[in-house]
Amino acid sequence: MRLNHKVAIVTGGAQGIGGGITARFATEGASVVIADLNEEKAQQHAATLAAGGATVLAIRCDVADQAQVEALFTQTLDRFGRLDILVNNAALVHHPASNVNFLELAAEAWHRALAVNLTGLFYCSQRAARIMVKQVLENRATSGSIISLSSGGATRAHRQLMAYDTTKGGIEAATRAMAVDLAPWKIRVNAIAPGNITVSNAMGGATGPDAAKGTIPLGYPGTPADIGATAAFLASDDATYITGQCIWVDGGMAAQLRSPAVDRQVDLDLVGRLMGY
Repeated sequence: MRLNHKVAIVTGGAQGIGGGITARFATEGASVVIADLNEEKAQQHAATLAAGGATVLAIRCDVADQAQVEALFTQTLDRFGRLDILVNNAALVHHPASNVNFLELAAEAWHRALAVNLTGLFYCSQRAARIMVKQVLENRATSGSIISLSSGGATRAHRQLMAYDTTKGGIEAATRAMAVDLAPWKIRVNAIAPGNITVSNAMGGATGPDAAKGTIPLGYPGTPADIGATAAFLASDDATYITGQCIWVDGGMAAQLRSPAVDRQVDLDLVGRLMGY
C-alpha cells in the first residue's frame, strides 16, 4: 500500500503496459484515473479493478487534443480533489502509416506521432505539474511524481520506426529538463524504458518466447506487471531522491554487446565446466 491516499492519472491505461501500471497502482492503494482513447476498454478495465476493491475512474481522452486533456484533469480534480502521480503512457507505436522506411514516411504520419507521443506528454505534464506545485505551496502535498514511458528506440534505432524513435528520444530529453525545472517543488520526473514486453495488443513475432531466448539475456520476455512494479516504485516515497532518470526494464537487452544466440556456445562450455564434464 505504498500509494495509499494518492491519486494517479495513467494515460493509455486501459490495456497493455498501461493496464499493468493501473493494476499495480490500484493494488498499492492509489485512486486511479484510466485515461484512454478506447473508452470501451477503459470502462472494462475500470470495472475489473473496482471489483477488486479499487477506486477507479475511466475517462476517454485523446492526449493530442488540449481541450480533452483539460477536461481529463478537471474531472479528476472534481472527483478526487488532488493529483499526486501522472504516468505518460499513451503513445502511437505500431501504425501502418508510420511503420515504413524513412523514405516513405508521410508528413501526416510524422505529425500524428509527434502530436500523440510528445505534444500529448507536454499537455499532460504541464497541467499535472501546475496542480502539484499548487498543492505543495498550499501544504497539501510534499511532492509529486511524473513518469513517462520511453523505449530502447530513444537511444537505438528500430527499423522503419523513425517517427516513433524520434519521439522517444524527445521524451527522455523532456524528462531531464522537467526534472530540473520542477525540482524546487520536489516534483520528481523520471522515465521507464521497457524492453521486450508481451502484451495482448502487440503485433507479435518479436515478443514470442522463441525470439526472447535468442535476444534477451534473462531468456524470457517481460510483462506489463514488470513495468507496473517499476512505476509503483518511482511513484512512491521509496524513490524520493530519484529524478531525471530513465530506468531500463528489459531483461538485460541494453547491456549486451552481442545477442545471447551469438554467445550460446560460450555458455554451453561454461555449463560443462561447472558440471565437471
